[in-house]
Amino acid sequence: MRLLAIVEGFLSVTMLLGLLMLTVPLIDAIYREPVSLWFLTVGLACTVTGYVLYKLVEHVGKVVEMSLLESMITYSLAWLLLPAISAVALSLESSIPYEDALFECISGFTGTGLTVMMGLDSTKRSILYWRGLMQWTGELGVVVFTAVFLPFFWRFGVILYSLERPTRISASLRETAMKIFYIYSLVTVLGIVTCVYLGVEPLDAAVHVMTAIATGGMSNYDANYEKVFQYAPLSIYPITILMIIGGFNFVTLSRILGGEFKRAWESEEFKAFIYLNITFMGISMLTVLPTVNWSLENSLLYGVFNALSALTTTGFSIGRLGSMSDHVKLLLTLAMFIGCMSFSTGGGIKVVRLVILCKKLKSYIVSFLTGGTVSPDIRLGGDVLDEREVANALIYIILHLSALLVGASLVKAIVPGVDMVDAVFETTSAASNVGLSVGVISAHAPLGVKIVLMALMYFGRLEYLPLIAFTGLLLYRKYRVFITR
Repeated sequence: MRLLAIVEGFLSVTMLLGLLMLTVPLIDAIYREPVSLWFLTVGLACTVTGYVLYKLVEHVGKVVEMSLLESMITYSLAWLLLPAISAVALSLESSIPYEDALFECISGFTGTGLTVMMGLDSTKRSILYWRGLMQWTGELGVVVFTAVFLPFFWRFGVILYSLERPTRISASLRETAMKIFYIYSLVTVLGIVTCVYLGVEPLDAAVHVMTAIATGGMSNYDANYEKVFQYAPLSIYPITILMIIGGFNFVTLSRILGGEFKRAWESEEFKAFIYLNITFMGISMLTVLPTVNWSLENSLLYGVFNALSALTTTGFSIGRLGSMSDHVKLLLTLAMFIGCMSFSTGGGIKVVRLVILCKKLKSYIVSFLTGGTVSPDIRLGGDVLDEREVANALIYIILHLSALLVGASLVKAIVPGVDMVDAVFETTSAASNVGLSVGVISAHAPLGVKIVLMALMYFGRLEYLPLIAFTGLLLYRKYRVFITR
């Protein structure tokens, strides 16, 4: 393992972070507000220091391609480094405790949307913009942005990029990164223009569109998206469409934008995602109906929108989720656990793993009923999956379920007064990077609860890769062997 390669990876993402932070003072200038000096200072420090150190490292040793272990370690630690650095600026600029700023930044970059900041309605506009930018950047992938904006990244970071976005939609990974960025940016711009046309204030439009397409869910208001809906009700249509698009696999989205609707529909995961959305919307509407005095309009509003927000792992909400029945909470919890499609901006176990689980159960039942004489192959997209691929999907589901249940038990132990249904809801929201909340997390929550949820957000966003990297590091030290290509 080469420390130099890991340092090169860190410095590249640090430079990107600096460039992103330098856009915050620009928002101050646009709105003629006091300059966010801490973002300016930290942003310049990251950009200049990162570039100078990178050049020194480049001079000391030849830049070489990272190995798989080096890439996993860099990837895992970078997702801690970025929130830790940006939390310094956020804490000093907003005058909030560092641990709250760290929670906010981890929630932002992981695309979760849980928040401990209070008084968002009166918060400085550049800070609101930064919260949206963290989600927009983090959900597409910090490494993807680094690959797009820093061309020298490709000299050493091909495997590092593959860890974040392994699927190709073009001939090369470099072309894939550019195409994903263009699609992401195009949909974002179209969404902002549409929302402004429908009466949404420009900054609100920018932030809510960025967090909708990123399935992030952070809002400029304490009441979340509901405040925007109140003054611009028609905005619910583009926001809902953006949430669904954010849950699409980028390959599928590329085909749809290219007019290849038949090819898009051939995807079993895409069909399952659409059917799941329809199912959860219907069940949620019926479940909510008795709690809103049998008002069809309110059941559509609270049931359908919140169900879509849960399944797409966006995290926007209308109404007070904490006051809803346990039936509604459990339904939303299941939706958050499943999440959206693989290779999307969303979280959860991903629909493709649910499809594999269902096919495995079907195969097992057929094999059991026929005494083992018939054991159907498990196919996905026409290809037969081997046992290793099936096992990987099932292990991930078990790991994700275990993580959120352990997290819920810890939250319950720290705050005994919290209902177990609420604890499971909150930890599922964190681990699946959703952001819906029933009120367990707030600025006044115990530090232990914040730490548990930060850990779940981190591991959930990286799909528990840090655990694999740590295991790989132990194996490397013990046997001095690991995959080096």
